Amino acid sequence: MFSTQERLKRRTPNGGINRKTYLCLLVDEYYETSNIEAQQQVTANLANFAYDPINWKFLRDAKAHELFYEIIQQSLQGVVDRLLVLHSIVGLTNLSLDPVIAEYIERSNGLGQLRAVLEKYQTDCEIVCNTLTCCSFLLNDSRTLLLKQDKCLLSLLQHLKRSGNRRILARRFSNAATKAQPTVGTVFSLTKTFRQTDVQQFVALTGDSNPIHVTDAPGLKEQIFVNGAFLNGVIAGIIGTNFPGFVVTTQNFRFPNRCHLEKEVQFSVKVEEMRKIVTVSYESKQNGIIVFEGQAKLFAVRK
Repeated sequence: MFSTQERLKRRTPNGGINRKTYLCLLVDEYYETSNIEAQQQVTANLANFAYDPINWKFLRDAKAHELFYEIIQQSLQGVVDRLLVLHSIVGLTNLSLDPVIAEYIERSNGLGQLRAVLEKYQTDCEIVCNTLTCCSFLLNDSRTLLLKQDKCLLSLLQHLKRSGNRRILARRFSNAATKAQPTVGTVFSLTKTFRQTDVQQFVALTGDSNPIHVTDAPGLKEQIFVNGAFLNGVIAGIIGTNFPGFVVTTQNFRFPNRCHLEKEVQFSVKVEEMRKIVTVSYESKQNGIIVFEGQAKLFAVRK
C-alpha cells in the first residue's frame, strides 16, 4: 500500500516534523549512536521506508542510500553485524527501482560490490536472495551486458546451483525482497480472488446461509457478494503469519462497499505502532475501491 502526498499530510500532526526531516534525523541517529541495537532499528526503519516510492526523494536527500552502501562496503572489509548488512541490502534493493539511485549504484561499482556480497555471504539465504533481487532490479540493456561479461559472477551463480543451496535461487524468484523484522511502516500484502466455491465452503463452515452470499440462480450470481467475516479472516491470516505468537485483542472495522466474486481483491496490513501493544491498520480493495478497512491491536502471548 503506497502513500500519497495527501496521506502524508494527514498523518503529520500539527507542529510535527515532516517526512524529509524525520528521515534525515534517522540517518543522523545512526552515526551518532554506538549502540548496535539502536543502529539495527534505524536501518530497519530506513529499509522499510524505502519500500514506498513516495519516500525515495526524501531518502535521497537524507543520503540513506549512501549509508546502506557504506555498511555494505564495510561488511566486505571486515566484520559487520549481520542485521545491519541485511537491512542495508533490503533498503538498497527497494531503492534500486529509483533511476537516480540505480545510476548511483552503477557509478559506485555497485554491481561489483553486490557480486562480492554474494561471494562472502553465499551460505546466508536471506542476504543472497535480496542481493540477487537487487541485481535483477538494476537490469537494463547495458547492465545486463556487464553482468553477462562478469565471469566471476557467472561462476558464483553456477556454484550456488551446484551446492545444496538451490533453495536460495528458488526463493529469490518466489519471495523477492525478503524484509526485515516488522517495524513501524512495514506493509504486508497479498492478492486473492474469491470464487463461488470459496463462499460455499465458508457458508458450510459457518452456517451463514444468507442469500446475499449464496444463490443457485444463474442470473443472480453477479448480485451476490463475499461475506465480511471471510474478508476479515484473510486479514487475520496475514496478521497471524507475520506476527507469530501474537493475538488480536481489539478490532475496529467497516465495510464501505460490497466485495464481488471473480474479481481480484488486494489486501494490505500496515504496522502503525510497535510497542507492548502492536497497532496495525488494514484495508482490502477491489478495482481501487475499499471494500473493507480497519485497525487492530495485537499482544504477544508467546515469542
